[in-house]
Amino acid sequence: MNFAWRFMRKEMRSTDVVTLLVALVIAIGTVTAISLFIDRLRLSFEQESASLLAADRVVRSDQVIPPSWRQKAESLKLSVAERASFSTMVFANDKLQLSQVSAVTNSYPLKGRFLIDSKLFGQGIKSSESPKPGFIWISSRLASLLGVTIGQKVEVGDKTLTVSKYLVLDPGASSSAFSISPRAMMNKADLAATNVIIPGSRVRYSLLVAGEASSLNALQAWLAPKLTDGQRWISPKQRGERIGETINRAESFLLLAGTLAVVLSGVAMALASSRYVKRHLMQVAVLKTLGATPKTLSRLFLLQLLFLFVIGAVLGLAFGWIVQNMIAALLSSLVTTALPEPELWKMWLGVATGLISLVTFCLPLMRRLIRISPLSVLQPSARVEQGSVMLYLIGFAGMYALMCLYTQGVMLPTIMVVAMVGIGLVVSVLGWVMFKFGRSVTAGATSGWQIGLAALYRRLVPNLFQLLVFTLIIMLGLVLVGIKTSLIADWQKQLPADAPNHYLFNVQANQIAPINQMSHTLKIASSSWYPMVRGRITQVNGEQVSKLYPDDKPEPELFERAMNLTWAEQVGEGNKVVAGDFAANGLSVEEKVAKEAGLKLGDKLTINIGGVFHTLPITSLRSVDWSSMRPNFYVIVPKSVLNDSPANYVSSYFVKPSQAQAFYHAMSTFPTVSILNVGDILKQIQSIIAQLSQAIQLVLVCILAAGGLVLLASVRSTLEERMEEGALLRVLGARGALVRQALIIEFACLGVFAGGIAAMGAEASLYGVQVYIFNSEPSWHPMLWLLGPGAGALLITAVGVFASRTVLKVPPMHLLRGI
Repeated sequence: MNFAWRFMRKEMRSTDVVTLLVALVIAIGTVTAISLFIDRLRLSFEQESASLLAADRVVRSDQVIPPSWRQKAESLKLSVAERASFSTMVFANDKLQLSQVSAVTNSYPLKGRFLIDSKLFGQGIKSSESPKPGFIWISSRLASLLGVTIGQKVEVGDKTLTVSKYLVLDPGASSSAFSISPRAMMNKADLAATNVIIPGSRVRYSLLVAGEASSLNALQAWLAPKLTDGQRWISPKQRGERIGETINRAESFLLLAGTLAVVLSGVAMALASSRYVKRHLMQVAVLKTLGATPKTLSRLFLLQLLFLFVIGAVLGLAFGWIVQNMIAALLSSLVTTALPEPELWKMWLGVATGLISLVTFCLPLMRRLIRISPLSVLQPSARVEQGSVMLYLIGFAGMYALMCLYTQGVMLPTIMVVAMVGIGLVVSVLGWVMFKFGRSVTAGATSGWQIGLAALYRRLVPNLFQLLVFTLIIMLGLVLVGIKTSLIADWQKQLPADAPNHYLFNVQANQIAPINQMSHTLKIASSSWYPMVRGRITQVNGEQVSKLYPDDKPEPELFERAMNLTWAEQVGEGNKVVAGDFAANGLSVEEKVAKEAGLKLGDKLTINIGGVFHTLPITSLRSVDWSSMRPNFYVIVPKSVLNDSPANYVSSYFVKPSQAQAFYHAMSTFPTVSILNVGDILKQIQSIIAQLSQAIQLVLVCILAAGGLVLLASVRSTLEERMEEGALLRVLGARGALVRQALIIEFACLGVFAGGIAAMGAEASLYGVQVYIFNSEPSWHPMLWLLGPGAGALLITAVGVFASRTVLKVPPMHLLRGI
């Protein structure tokens, strides 16, 4: 044990052992950081399972819940509370902000407690009391946007309320942890006075109940036959399952991204171990000559690996803890729930990652070192049997097992491995062509740049591997840069110069004329007015949607929720009929949602509009240009269907920056009208992307560091060859400047090639995001084509020249001694 410890202390001065240790720290730290942060998200939702609903059970409805349901719950001796959630404008200090508002009864919440505070952006104090009538709680973010503090007034529709607390956490909030709209909470007794709930408004009503399990079951049995489309009975288990599935998917995605850092770290370990083995051949031979048995040597090297693993695990876990705290801090302004401290036992995944990496990438090489006979080592011409392909296959088998462990399955890891193999083949072919071309133009090399280009092909396999590694890393970085800095800006640029940037909705028919007069006076361009009525498709060709899509089968978007319906006498701007007759007495459906739902011309849909059922055929399909930023609808119905249904109206406006203040001031005279500022939403999206990308950049930094280790270890694995070349050049009269120039050219060209291929991959990835996610016209990103090769050349040159700096100092005598 003492000898092994002294031996390890001596080896810690070796670059190879330090490389191996740093790679181990990166692998453990990356996985630990991801798993701990995801655990914090999971714990924030699971600390109080019942408080996810603020009750034991909730009935959720798109329509006002009948009073008889509350009466039945009370008759079963259940505690009852009510809640209505909706989006509306909140006014204060000549400012207005679209907010998510909840109106609750005095008994809310039945489970869990609020977190409220008197300080802006405070941590919150627990409270079980809801806002009193005449008062409102607003989130710190909403208070900042409106410029109000506690004690000041805000307007919600026609009702003026006093801010009494800052809302930190609503135990029954239905929004996700990451939310765009700022939140507010008021007493349900003030809701009617606001006049913001009008026919066609999108409101989610909830009846909350709590009590004995037998009473809850009795209420569920009584309600089951009465629940219609748009009404659901929800339990904490169902809510928790959905949250758990979302978090599990996020964890799988992030861990798969972190796998690249683990794989690269493992490769760096293998390369460093290979050089470690070469350096210890003579030492092992001497020990065997002195009587050391394979068992003794196995114990010695296993103890070294154990020491290395313990040190790497401690440092890696500490590194992971710091990184997950940094991620949580970066996302703190987006997370609406408090994140508890992670559970320490969750660190096992990082420890397992380090152990598997060490065993699969290092142990096979150590075994080969132990099995070498003294006689074969002492022969000058002897070579160690490497079996590199088999060693790397063992290593990547371990990595594949880790990916399966991360995702709890084999599908995603298999897809990722196949994709990496495909990318590797493409990069290898392109790299071979470029290296081959470099060799063809360097025949009879005499200058530094010719020697450097020739070296790319001479060390073909190591350079192709380095090319693949840095192509992947640079491509990930370029995609992140492209999304963060230009993608949304490109999408905005594609919008027409006068594309609407404000929507008005919840507008009554008698408000249209004065609003039109206002816009005419202010010279603000507007689109047509469209009536909106809420409706839900309940049957397709006589079959109930609930039977076509049971609970275990996801519904198409057209069926999963109530939607806004309208009527129009002619096809609107940005709409084009692709099949059927728009003027026929039937439904006109947007073609993409129709295709998703498997609908075609002639199919009959039954729509529930305010409790009245209408069955109509599909008589036309439309393509819709959603980027026109004008009001568009999935389904347009005949005017006769909506004649007897109360409707609110929607329109869009293009408001110039110089007109904004006058427009907002004029709209303050219509407090029940909601305004959606699309420009502000785009800014919020950009802010969210920027903060998320900063968090992802931490993982990317780990990947980049692992890639740098691969380059460092790869260069050092060929160090003897490079030293011989350097010595030979010096023997032939080359000066040190020529050797330095050759190294710089070799690594710079490798960086330029990697950056160029990465720019192609990043451009292709951004094309897919633009076309298939943003549904916009693809655009060119010249910045990426400059940034990729430039960053690649600087990065790889710096690391490569640093790793091979010994070559610049090698004397000609080095070559002569080897003869």
